[in-house]
Amino acid sequence: MTAAQRRRLTAAFAIAGIALGAAACSSSTDTATSGGALSYDRVRSTALDLFKNKSSTCPFGLDFAKAASEAGITGAVAPAVTDGRSVKGDAGDGVPAQPWPSGATHPPTMTEMPATPPNAQITCSYTVGPSTVDVELLAVPKNDYGISMMLPSIARAGLLGVDQLSQFSSDRPAVGQTKLTPGGGTAAVARIALHGEGDLVLMLDQNTTGQDARNPALAGEPLRKAAEALAGQLKG
Repeated sequence: MTAAQRRRLTAAFAIAGIALGAAACSSSTDTATSGGALSYDRVRSTALDLFKNKSSTCPFGLDFAKAASEAGITGAVAPAVTDGRSVKGDAGDGVPAQPWPSGATHPPTMTEMPATPPNAQITCSYTVGPSTVDVELLAVPKNDYGISMMLPSIARAGLLGVDQLSQFSSDRPAVGQTKLTPGGGTAAVARIALHGEGDLVLMLDQNTTGQDARNPALAGEPLRKAAEALAGQLKG
């Protein structure tokens, strides 16, 4: 199974859990998202523009330097520019329902991998002293699907095993909440209300691999506070 197939399978299992009512318990807050400042269509059009055009300015007024300062994170903040850009965007059109991969265990009532909705992704990268962090946004046009779609990235950023990933998926943040990943708290995840239908997820994490390479000053509660401040910037 390829890496892309594994990521797709991870998201599919989580989405299947939602459909069965096992992976997430949506509250009235989760579905009453019409008051947000951003719509899914706006996030998607911005992501597509960033895909075509180089930029070093994070969209929607996101100011990581300010959020880091409010969270007590020290170190000079600057855009992490690669190939003339520090901001990247992309968008997917979704994947229809399809057969499960050979050998995959699945809920008996789910005869196919569930369809995944369209999505839009934006990543803003920064240096903080010697470290690099990513502000990642994922928007989907269906309520309570964003965390499930982002689970492969959350597992990578949070250095999570299967049990920890399942724990985070079951105890996912509600709209308006920001939570750290289990264990070392190397990623912080927030859910933000969209205008109209859909789900918007923000993740803040260090852009590096392996626990030994992580900067402990950019983990735990300071990271959560910075992500919470960024989420607050998207609410106005």
